[in-house]
Amino acid sequence: MDADRREALAHLVKMRDQLALRHAIQERLIAFEHELCNNNRFFPRTDILSWVDAIAPMVSRTLAPGSVLYRSRIVTKAEEHEFLAPVYNALGVFASGQEGDFGHTRLAEAFIQRQIERLESGAQPLDFGSFSAQLEAFRAKGWWGYGKRASGAAPSDATGNGRINPAGISYLYASSRKETAALESRPVISQLVSIAEVVTNEEIALFDLTRSVFDEDKSPDEEARMFRKLLAHYFSKPNYSGDQAYLVTQYISEYVKSNIGLTTGLHFDGICFSSSLDREGTNYVIFDTTDHPKYDITSSSLEKVVDMRGALDTYLPMSDATIRALMDGTL
Repeated sequence: MDADRREALAHLVKMRDQLALRHAIQERLIAFEHELCNNNRFFPRTDILSWVDAIAPMVSRTLAPGSVLYRSRIVTKAEEHEFLAPVYNALGVFASGQEGDFGHTRLAEAFIQRQIERLESGAQPLDFGSFSAQLEAFRAKGWWGYGKRASGAAPSDATGNGRINPAGISYLYASSRKETAALESRPVISQLVSIAEVVTNEEIALFDLTRSVFDEDKSPDEEARMFRKLLAHYFSKPNYSGDQAYLVTQYISEYVKSNIGLTTGLHFDGICFSSSLDREGTNYVIFDTTDHPKYDITSSSLEKVVDMRGALDTYLPMSDATIRALMDGTL
């Protein structure tokens, strides 16, 4: 056999072995999921956790103090006016000279009428730019969506099953990008979302299951590397099957949170994994939601979802474009 054939054969044998290993680990994960769903919810007979221990050093990383994450909450149709009313009322004074219960159409109507009156009297029309000083407070970073308390982790009695948490156990879910955070809250196009800014104030130790860490992994342990890749997929894949589809990720997350230190000596404050809804985004789940966690929620903005790729228009804090849209009745 010549050298080219030997090289091709060796490559094919390696591919076959990797596929066989992938298939074997997939079968073990499927069996683990089946046992959690149908036989032993809390004390499954499995060696999966030994694999979790094996990959822990590969996937350990820290999020530095001062890192910025984002958390999104849906704004319902009934809440939109509540959030925008102060802006409408402030603009209404400038547009019509009087306070009132202004909304999209009413504000634009008042502005146009004021313009007509000024032009008929020979005065100069109102300039959008002239509102800047009066609206300075609406342009500053602040709580333009939900407030600090409502922007944090949900209270335990309002916490349902999540990818990482069982029902009743509250964690903070956040994302690396505003767009990712918005998509993860499952909005519809044109819906408003409140996006809070979360800033870390201490190092946060993460069990990192993002794609990039696997790409950089040079461990010689093929089995551990393949398990890490498949586990990362498990954490990131969309859920179409209801709460039971979260049992594997919940079980492993609880182990990482509470018991992995007993076998590995490592401590983790949370887990991160690639978003299935945004290829550029990473999702973070931080376990600590006590009164003094390793992060602070510093502000929120009110954003309109433009499309299902996560594009956003910022309503508050206000921009010139937002003011124009309000005054034109197109917001």
